[in-house]
Amino acid sequence: MSSQPPPLDPKHGSYADRMEGLLRAGDDLSQYFVTEPHGDYISEKGKVSLHAWLGSVYNILTTVFGPKSSQVEHFRHVTEGNLSKVRYVSDIYAITGLLQGALDDLRNGYLVGQQFLIAGEVFDSVLEQALCLNKNNYKDPAAVLSRVVIEDALRRIARSVGIDDSQNASKINDELKKAERYGVPRWRQVQSWLDVGNSAAHGRFDDYNQTVVQLNIDGIREFLATELR
Repeated sequence: MSSQPPPLDPKHGSYADRMEGLLRAGDDLSQYFVTEPHGDYISEKGKVSLHAWLGSVYNILTTVFGPKSSQVEHFRHVTEGNLSKVRYVSDIYAITGLLQGALDDLRNGYLVGQQFLIAGEVFDSVLEQALCLNKNNYKDPAAVLSRVVIEDALRRIARSVGIDDSQNASKINDELKKAERYGVPRWRQVQSWLDVGNSAAHGRFDDYNQTVVQLNIDGIREFLATELR
């Protein structure tokens, strides 16, 4: 499996550009540094620029990582929840360090991991519905729901490694094997799940039974836990 970070989504690339711009703007604040007996401060002249910069940093961190993220919590800790309290040059350096770390997270696939986590929670809910349907003798809609989950998961994984996710699910499975995202045994598993879902979607309901659907749901659950990370 490749250890290279996934390629940036174009939207994420624009976020990265914005963060780089804010890092440069943070460096530009050095023109307002003044030295006093109690430490280095931002001059009164620079406070408008400082507060505009702080607001922009907070906005990009919230937009990219979410208001409850560790990045935003760190920002709140440095600013003590009040932008007007940021006066020392050391505070500026702490925030530029935070911003650089956030940029590195973005470039190295942090958001992909976040999206996988959220997707996994949604998928788990759908699989619970499929499980309930299957237990109540509705194996066919359960098989269709399972197919929806594995297809969506495959497309997300494909995007994370730069594979065209507009292809059909079987082709994506082939491409993921070819890219060594996973091996032949996993590829065979995934194809078998897709085959059952395909039979259900096309009305070939005698191709599988409740036991097969149950095994599929269990297998797809394990796949999500292992591969969506």
